[in-house]
Amino acid sequence: MKKLSAWLPEIVFCAVLTALMMYPYAVLDFLPVEHDTFFHVSRIEHLSNAVRHLDLLPGIYPRENMNFGYASSLFYSDVLLLIPALLHILGLSVVNAYKLTAAASVFFACLSMLACARRITKDRTASFLAAAAYTFSNYRITDIYVRGAMGEMLSFIFLPVLIAALYRILWEKEDAWFPLACGLAGLVFCHNLTFLMGALLCALLFFIRIRHVEKPVFLTMCRGVFTAFLVTLFFTFPMIEQLKSQELIVSHYNDRAALGYYAMDPWQYIANRTVFGLAGRDLGHTKTMLENAGWFLTFVSFLYFFLPKEKKSSCITVLAVTGSLCLVLCGSWIPWDSLSFLGVLQFPWRLNTVAVPLLSVSASYAVCAFLKKDIRICAVIALLALESVYHTLPVLSRTFGIPGDMSWDEVRSGAVCDPCYSAYYARIELAGGDYLPVSSPDFRERERKITDAAGNDLHIAFTEDYDTLRFTLTDETGMIVLPRTWYKGYAVCKNGKRIDTHPSSVSLVMFESTGAGTYTLEYEGTWLRRICIWISLLTLLAVIAVKTKRPVRNRP
Repeated sequence: MKKLSAWLPEIVFCAVLTALMMYPYAVLDFLPVEHDTFFHVSRIEHLSNAVRHLDLLPGIYPRENMNFGYASSLFYSDVLLLIPALLHILGLSVVNAYKLTAAASVFFACLSMLACARRITKDRTASFLAAAAYTFSNYRITDIYVRGAMGEMLSFIFLPVLIAALYRILWEKEDAWFPLACGLAGLVFCHNLTFLMGALLCALLFFIRIRHVEKPVFLTMCRGVFTAFLVTLFFTFPMIEQLKSQELIVSHYNDRAALGYYAMDPWQYIANRTVFGLAGRDLGHTKTMLENAGWFLTFVSFLYFFLPKEKKSSCITVLAVTGSLCLVLCGSWIPWDSLSFLGVLQFPWRLNTVAVPLLSVSASYAVCAFLKKDIRICAVIALLALESVYHTLPVLSRTFGIPGDMSWDEVRSGAVCDPCYSAYYARIELAGGDYLPVSSPDFRERERKITDAAGNDLHIAFTEDYDTLRFTLTDETGMIVLPRTWYKGYAVCKNGKRIDTHPSSVSLVMFESTGAGTYTLEYEGTWLRRICIWISLLTLLAVIAVKTKRPVRNRP
């Protein structure tokens, strides 16, 4: 309790910054719909439905995509959405559950950065400034209000945790394996691509400090990384298994990504107004969304390099150089089109995800070193807050959105817009449809019927209960195709006997009938996923036991 009260000013400060950042959501009685908003609201809704059926780690959301089912949770972890899902079950609207999650992500990211900067700079004032710079970064504002990128919003909580853990281990030689594990695992549960960048940052800092790495430090790094690996195994290995099982749109897209098209031209580094547009180099100034880190982090961060040598810190120097390098690598002067093997990155400007936390620390430290007096630092924080209000004011003019009291079923039925809007699937739920098989049919025209392999209607009735599809065959034999998108782990059962399934020519569930009888289709998962769930659960229990174990005191 004492520790909490000691941090009360910091908590209040972060709450005020969160209120300044999120006030448009409080003012508007609807949720503005941006690039990925529908997708993330859908995740909360369908996870809520899964939890109602006691399915806490769902593999398939059977009602998504016109009830053909979709496996987004196998590729995009929903673990951190369990809290908004529970709030939705308890009566909070799905729109307000989304808004609350976004606000919570800002608050905890702010607090996380404040703690990280405090640890590294050893300067309380600098930590307040770092938290403000991190919270009000242009890139963060675009993430929330233009892209609706819930995964990246949440990942900003864990990037400072990871950075602080690496500092404690590699520079202070502490046994901080647990924060390292939390940082890495948290990123896995938020956003795959941010985790990859975080893992690369972890490796980079390790090799930069390799000459100072002694055996205890190496073992601490291994312990933290291995713990994170085991805790997240239930998600990572099954995801890889699914990616190997068939060609999905995400793999198809990454292999053909035009990275150069999404690199930042010089003018984009200095643009400083929120634009509700898209990414791309041929859209012009009025239609290209703001992807930079903001003036403070882009330009003021260079003050660090002008500090006297005695005021510089080895760690902060590494953060400053790495962050600046990430900024530079976002640019169109890099031959991105020749780096197709980096297609998984999708957009070069994603490197700002790493640049923002690194430069928040170094820029704030440098400003405090130059200005010295707290009152001047307070003025800088106030200017950052005013700039944030300037950037978020345009959100109030948004008119397209989901009313606060609207149910997801109403959204699905087209109350807001066409559920497909120019896609062959329910774009309103699947966004880019990244995890659909490449050979999927046009779901708008595909009727949900049981057919033979050639697509002929067999006129067989079926019933559905959550994820179970039940039907009866009289004398049909041969290959039967069911109205569900195929993913590895689907199984058909007849009289307790399991029948393997396969993808049809249009990637729907197909199996070979064994004659008359009642059949059920369920997603039971793969044996690999079941084993990994147990490994992760046992690891989590072991970590809890280690962290809660009280040291034994020697009795006199």
